[in-house]
Amino acid sequence: MAKGSIAKEQIAKKMAETFGADWIGERDKKYYLWANENGERIQIAISMTCPKTPIGEAGATTDSNVLNFEDGATAGGETPIEITKDEKKNVADLMARLGLS
Repeated sequence: MAKGSIAKEQIAKKMAETFGADWIGERDKKYYLWANENGERIQIAISMTCPKTPIGEAGATTDSNVLNFEDGATAGGETPIEITKDEKKNVADLMARLGLS
């Protein structure tokens, strides 16, 4: 099972409880619910991923669930992002196939 799979299932259950009758369900790794906009009922699709590099507490405001990127916070905080050899090879292959190398 991929990292974050169990956590995503738990979050989906919480969303279902929270949205109640507006919750539609999951299809193709997206979670669907109903919402109202200008008197019209529309569907919203939500995708969830488990980030490779967590954003941590960078730029956190008094509300611990909100990041303030205008204060200079960056994704990953102080943790540098390292590109793997496989990722570099994938990029090089894509660039070659697209004629960008």
